[in-house]
Amino acid sequence: MKIARRLLSLLLALLMVFALAACGGDGEPTDSGVQNNPNPDNPQGGNTQGGNDDVDDFVMPDRPTSETEGKTYIIIQHEDTVDRFGYSQDSKMGLQIGDRIEEVQNLYGCTIDFSQIAYGSGFVTQMQALQFAENGGDLVFAYKNAYLRQCLGTGGDESLMQDLLAVDNIINFWNSEKWGTITARESMMAGGTFYGVSPALWVDCTPLPYYQIVYNKSLVESAGATDPQEYWENEEWDRYAMLDVIKATTDEANGVWGMNGNVEHMIRATFLSTGVQLAQIDKINADGTVEWTNGLKTAEAAEAIGWLQQTLKSNAKCFNNGGTSPVGEGWGGYSSFTEGLCAMQITRPIDLFDYIVVDSQDPFGLICWAGVDANTLSGYYEQVYSVAIPVFAQDVKHSAFLMADLFEGLEDVESYQDVIDYYGDTYFDSEMDLEMLIRPDATLQYSYWPNDGIDTVWTNMRDQFLTLSVSSLIDRYAGIIDTAVETHIVPNKVALQAWASEKNFD
Repeated sequence: MKIARRLLSLLLALLMVFALAACGGDGEPTDSGVQNNPNPDNPQGGNTQGGNDDVDDFVMPDRPTSETEGKTYIIIQHEDTVDRFGYSQDSKMGLQIGDRIEEVQNLYGCTIDFSQIAYGSGFVTQMQALQFAENGGDLVFAYKNAYLRQCLGTGGDESLMQDLLAVDNIINFWNSEKWGTITARESMMAGGTFYGVSPALWVDCTPLPYYQIVYNKSLVESAGATDPQEYWENEEWDRYAMLDVIKATTDEANGVWGMNGNVEHMIRATFLSTGVQLAQIDKINADGTVEWTNGLKTAEAAEAIGWLQQTLKSNAKCFNNGGTSPVGEGWGGYSSFTEGLCAMQITRPIDLFDYIVVDSQDPFGLICWAGVDANTLSGYYEQVYSVAIPVFAQDVKHSAFLMADLFEGLEDVESYQDVIDYYGDTYFDSEMDLEMLIRPDATLQYSYWPNDGIDTVWTNMRDQFLTLSVSSLIDRYAGIIDTAVETHIVPNKVALQAWASEKNFD
């Protein structure tokens, strides 16, 4: 398929952006307790997201302390709680963040306040209203960026957020150790422009993959089933091994399910674990038009969806679907697992820590949703913590300086390896669990969950999954994806392709 010629202009504009950015970054570092340059050494394997030269050579300009003295800067917080950045203020992390805020305030001679916006669909309206306030806000911190994305529109003049490449001489934008991998940041792209990053060095904010399976080790062992991680170690973890564990651990007499989870999430995980993306860019033509393939229309997608449909029909007793519908428990519905009534559970990062770790009665492990091929390390970014600068900030450059200094690593967690060590020391005692939890960027995609009706595709497909044929399901919903992909995804993929060659990231 093709989109408008304006993409040729976009590509030319990208080259101009990088030519201008190459001229920025003048100035000498200043001494303070806040680091200027963490200087990571390729912490995630493969290429560092910005290329080693970009990260190593970065020098922040002199801070504008004479301009910030006496000012008040407001962080718009999109959180479920009123605690700063979501951390309880008397927790270890909360205390460290309090110290960091005080340090930055002293450094700039300013005051940092917080403005709370409730998590919900009214976020965009409230953000639009803040444009007309005397001091609407200078940074945005979003617990989940689904609603924040709606403030981006299709990018450009529609966006209420600032293009971050305009301030990449201040924010070391290509430092993936500090700001998250490129595919995590794709969740805050619109119209081929980056509008947000992730505070990746703040533990519990680090972007982690969706559609993990957490499994009850005690139930697996008592059922005489092979441990999923043993399958992985033997390079045998595929759909059929996963189904073997699900069937072996199902115990109808004692009300134990093999798998608990919403079928909508199973469909998405099965589709994405093929390695097929919603939008595959096939060719960028000389006239700027783009040819692309809708992943839902591929043979791989049809095969994967067909496998899941047949599996659910043939093994209904093994899946916790309430006995009457294929819906099952959604996010947060983990009681069957935590009470030892289900051997395997699809989960998302925040619930893994909020529910499973806190409430599980038995030892557990992590394994990825299995693909058609053995040991396919699948995982997907969906909603991630995001930091952005609103276009109505008092001074965009001031916001960029504050953002760069606020979100440095905290005590004992100042590098990506420290993040890995934190999860190992705090939650997991298995190297395999950490391998499943924290992945190199090359194994992850962004699922485009919140974009223009894509989520309704999976929801509607869920409700009709056991009654319609695979071809009917695809024919019915592929068109919705066509529209969303052409509007929201293709411009981003084109920009990413251009940046991949310019900035040397995978």
